[in-house]
Amino acid sequence: MAGILLIIFLVWSMVVLDCNVVVVSGFVNQRRLNFNFNDRHHIKPLISITKSSLLLGKANKVHIRKHNKPSHTKRTRKNDISVSKPQKVSDNAHLMSIKVKEAKLVEKLLFDAVDKMTRSRQSGINIPPSKLFPSVRQCNAALATFGDSNDFRRALKLFTQMKKSASLVSRMSTSTYGKQSTTESSDDTTTANHPTIHSIDLVLDPPKPNLVTYSTLMSRAVSLGKPRVALRLWNLMRNQPNFYTNVLSRKERDVDISGDTKTELTAMELLQKENDIIVPDSIFCNTLMNAYAKLGKHEEARSILNAMLGLKGVSCHEGIPITPPTIYTYNTLADACKTAGELGAALEVLELMSAHADISPDARTYTILISTVARKKMNDKEARDIRSGGLYDPDMAFALLNRMINEDIVPNGVTYCALIDVCARCSRCDLALNGLRLMLKQKSASSLENNVRNVPMYHQQTLFNEVGAWTACINACGKTGRVDTAIRLFRTMQQVNVKPNAVTCGCLSDCLLKATPIRLTETLEVLQYMKKEELPPSPVMYTSLMGIALSLAEKENKNVIRKDGLQVQIIDNLDTSAPSDIEEDSKTSDAIVLYTELMRCLVLDGNNDEDVLFQVFLVFQEMRSVGAKPDLACYNSLLKACILSGDTDKTKDVIRRMAADDIEPNSNTLRSTLKAARKSKRSDIADAIWNYAVRYKKKKDAASPFKPRISDVELLLRVYLSELRSTTSHEERCLINKKIMNLYEGIVNRSEDRGLHHLSVSDIEDNQDFMLAVLRAAVSNELHAPTKEEKIHAKELACDIAGMEMFQYRFPQHVDRASKKALQLAQDWMWAY
Repeated sequence: MAGILLIIFLVWSMVVLDCNVVVVSGFVNQRRLNFNFNDRHHIKPLISITKSSLLLGKANKVHIRKHNKPSHTKRTRKNDISVSKPQKVSDNAHLMSIKVKEAKLVEKLLFDAVDKMTRSRQSGINIPPSKLFPSVRQCNAALATFGDSNDFRRALKLFTQMKKSASLVSRMSTSTYGKQSTTESSDDTTTANHPTIHSIDLVLDPPKPNLVTYSTLMSRAVSLGKPRVALRLWNLMRNQPNFYTNVLSRKERDVDISGDTKTELTAMELLQKENDIIVPDSIFCNTLMNAYAKLGKHEEARSILNAMLGLKGVSCHEGIPITPPTIYTYNTLADACKTAGELGAALEVLELMSAHADISPDARTYTILISTVARKKMNDKEARDIRSGGLYDPDMAFALLNRMINEDIVPNGVTYCALIDVCARCSRCDLALNGLRLMLKQKSASSLENNVRNVPMYHQQTLFNEVGAWTACINACGKTGRVDTAIRLFRTMQQVNVKPNAVTCGCLSDCLLKATPIRLTETLEVLQYMKKEELPPSPVMYTSLMGIALSLAEKENKNVIRKDGLQVQIIDNLDTSAPSDIEEDSKTSDAIVLYTELMRCLVLDGNNDEDVLFQVFLVFQEMRSVGAKPDLACYNSLLKACILSGDTDKTKDVIRRMAADDIEPNSNTLRSTLKAARKSKRSDIADAIWNYAVRYKKKKDAASPFKPRISDVELLLRVYLSELRSTTSHEERCLINKKIMNLYEGIVNRSEDRGLHHLSVSDIEDNQDFMLAVLRAAVSNELHAPTKEEKIHAKELACDIAGMEMFQYRFPQHVDRASKKALQLAQDWMWAY
């Protein structure tokens, strides 16, 4: 009996399991009807069971196999070539964006709290002490974030609100604020009105500015080139009632604090026991000294150090307590002397540091001292310090370098850059080259100490900021007229694994353009290097190149005179030696070549800023204003700039200008613009460029000179796919999918309007990736097209593609999952016919 019951139970289990598998299969087929095969963000792991597997009774095995191999999906996605990888965002930029959001939230909370306190004070309504304010620590962090993001004005507004909140609370009487019990205040918090707040803790006390607040604002002001604002903040802090000197002057104390250092230290210890007292520390003193250093006021910076050391009988800065200086303090004082050009005062820093056994000079100290040599230009009536050296005498810089090496301090690239820059100021190019040789000798010596073998000497190690030393040497050679030496240095540094930066290229191009005659060939070499390394020209270099190109164009066009911004056309009937138009067109002028290379340097692939587009159009307009006729290379750069900025109207305007100037587009015009359109994800601009290229006809020729190739069609398809992945709108996706389908049908139908009649249909249909993209577009349109006719047409096209011979075999591993599902659904439609 038990055996019979066991057999019945097993049979019942098999029947139920088969039914569940069939139900699952029906559910999967239902889910396919709403699946978008081009949207990789909505792919879910579904179970696919074919009709043949159900008929053969292998549904259970398929079900188990799909769940026992989860790594198959990972391998498929890893090897998928049709899915675009997400763009990598810099970690620092991402972290800064998070900090800015938190800072804006702190700002909003503080503004709301101050507004509430202001309204309650004006209306006289009693309010209980509630947690309205962010803490002073969070406000200080917000100030630092706004300063680091170059929004210093916003930081000052937040600082004003901090002072206002503290002032409002202090002026409010106890009848309006503070009479309620702490039980009521604990229940009344403003975090309920901000459900998204997780890291902002509101407190009862207003964020009264403290020492960190002022130090943060002053350091950001100095870093942004606003040292005078930092000094105003210092004067504002000194006038606060809770500043330590004001507190000492108000209170009656048992000890006499006048003139005795030991008694003053005792008073400072008593002040530290109280709250909300602002006492400057060494970090704040360094920040204040740095503000004076940026202005070149070395005497005020020295007075701060005297006050920190507690020296008597010398000038001491008012309001600075006795606090131990650091190495940064002495380096900042030396930097102040460097800005003022006072080498004698800078050398005294070494003597002051030698008086403290705990502090010794480092590489930055000697670098600042070396950079101070021969910096100040003296008048004939001014007495010269003996230690500053002569006007053309960089011996003191080399003496400091030797002293640095004797003290076992290793010079870096910044040190040699300062040394070579001193030689450049002294117009001693030979000594500048000697400084570069010393740096290379140090590199070779360090490589031998590390036992590095079988590697070229100058390829082994790179010093910190070594490119700065090479740049300074190129600049020194250029200023002294040794242009050929500067060019050789530029080429040599690339061979020794030191890449020139934008400053290097700017210095070299400046000396090349100032040479007599102008070294245009080498200048174009520098611009081509900048284009290759994606180095945008600086504003100074941009302006210099524009001026040189303008002068070249005016010299080439002798009939144009520009004076005071006006352009005058001169007609000379007696001049019979003017060249013909054919001779002018046979060779591109130097001005147009320079204009073109400048436009190419401005238009970088990753730069889509509107300011770049403005600069490129400015170059183009300047070229036309001086009478220079832009060539095809200029228009290609202009088109690329318009496409990267995403400006459709300007792109079409450039196309109209090309047609008006009878500029014949070539294959480079189409390919470069299509690549730019793919990066900007603009298929409409790609279509406009394609139609202009294939429909362009010369005035004397009825045929179009441009014949697209299969690679061009694939590039146009990639433009469609890039925009397709970037949008989530069904209407836009249906429109792009329709473009993909029309592209394939145009090749099949030999469309002459789009220039597709030259292409081979068999070559296109043998391209698996191309046909899979068309298949996904057709299946997606069959599911989401707005009209019934479009759905029927898309379904027929999908069935035709699914019936091709190459889709009758097993796919390789690189085919993505969306394409496999689209093909499976298209084959189901084909079987259903």
